[in-house]
This record gives sequence, structure tokens and C-alpha cells, in this order.
Amino acid sequence: MKKIRIVVADDQTLFLEGLVNLLSTNPEFELVGQAENGRVLLEHLKSQATLPDIALIDMNMPIMNGVELNAVLHREYPSIKVIVLSVHGEERYMSKMIEAGACGYLKKNCETHELFQTIINTHQLGFYFNRDAVSAMRNAAHHRKAGIQNLNNIPISLTERELLILKMICDELTNAEIAEKLFISSRTVDGHRTNLLGKIGCKNTAGLVIFAIKYGVFEVQF
Repeated sequence: MKKIRIVVADDQTLFLEGLVNLLSTNPEFELVGQAENGRVLLEHLKSQATLPDIALIDMNMPIMNGVELNAVLHREYPSIKVIVLSVHGEERYMSKMIEAGACGYLKKNCETHELFQTIINTHQLGFYFNRDAVSAMRNAAHHRKAGIQNLNNIPISLTERELLILKMICDELTNAEIAEKLFISSRTVDGHRTNLLGKIGCKNTAGLVIFAIKYGVFEVQF
């Protein structure tokens, strides 16, 4: 079985060592790098022939913090899925990082099983959001005075068909499965998916799911 390749960035030595030791207890994981700040992690990535699947990053780091690192990873290494581990549990931090491309957000005092579940689900599905993260996204949308906005905070509108297809995508249906249910071609579904990505301002399914959760199109089952 192919292991999930993970890199870790955190400036707190004891926490970093503890996290590394914890990850080593799971046979599904392979630690392929660790760094004390974002800049060191980026230098490490440049020397790797194979990129990691997951980056676990802290928000508060010297030289290059998690906010800056997340932006660079999202732009230059889009295949790496970022999970934020932070002492900050406030909703404004969560929503900010998720809207900036993070695929998951956990408090540093989370349980081991939640950390492992987040890593595995993010690797398989492209994202994993717990109750706190979902609440943060929805409240961020609720507090905006405008109506529905894309991930760049630009007002948009979606048709009933687009909303239906978006929900089906969130339910993990393939283009072929959606086409069969709606009695349309897979090519038509792919066209709708492309239009949704453009309207919502995201690059992948994770971005569509983030949008759908924020505006109540998709209900996460816990």
C-alpha cells in the first residue's frame, strides 16, 4: 500500500518532535521532511524528486509564517494539500486560511484520531473540515452584507441546475453518475463543472466543497 507522504513545518521544537513521533506510529504515513519555518520547508521541497502529499503547517512561525507559506504552496505546489495546525481557534483565522486554499484546519490540542482522520480524508478527498471549521465558514458568509460571493469575495449567482450539480459533486458523484441521474451527457456535466470552477473562483473540487458548505448547499455529516 502506498503511504501518504507528509512534511511538517513548526517552529516549536518540542511540538515538532512530538508530532513527528506521533506520525511515525501510523503505518499509513511516511514523514519526508520537517522544518522550523516556511522558508526552510520551501527550500526542502526544491530538492525533492517526489513532492509530499500533505503539508502540516503552523500559522505562527518566524521568517515565513503559515499564512505566507500556505499562499506559496497553493500557488507553486497545488498538488500538496495543506492542513493547518494552530493554537488559534478563532473563526476568523479558520475562515481566512480555508478561503486561502487550506484543505483542513485543526487546533493543536486536537485528539490523535482526529489528526489521523484529517490527514487520511484530505489525502483521499482533497479536504476535511470538522465542526469548528464548517461553523467558521458559514458564519463568515453570514456576516457578509452581500449575498452569495465567490472565493474572491465577488458577488455571483448560480442557476438551479448549477446548484444541483454542485451538490452532486459534493456527494462525490462522478461526471458519469451525475449525467445518468440528470439524463444528460458526461460532456455537459464537465461543462457545468468547468463553469462552476470559473464562477466560484477555485481550481479543484475542494474549493467547490468549501463554497457549498459556506452557503448551505452541502451539509456535512458528522
